[in-house]
Amino acid sequence: MSQSPSLPHCDSCGTDRKSPLSREVKTYGNWAWFLILFGISSKPTTVSFQCSRCGQVFDRLSPEELEHHV
Repeated sequence: MSQSPSLPHCDSCGTDRKSPLSREVKTYGNWAWFLILFGISSKPTTVSFQCSRCGQVFDRLSPEELEHHV
């Protein structure tokens, strides 16, 4: 598995953001859940990256990256 040295990665597995073994864990605020219940999309308040092998959360989007997250 090739790793980019500039990206944070999982300590035990070496998974980084771009790996197919990573998954995004999104957290929404209370109002966002209300909108989602009615079918209206909403931006998450935080996005973390978790290794699907070991379950370690190894990275999080910065506020600047979160502004442009789709």
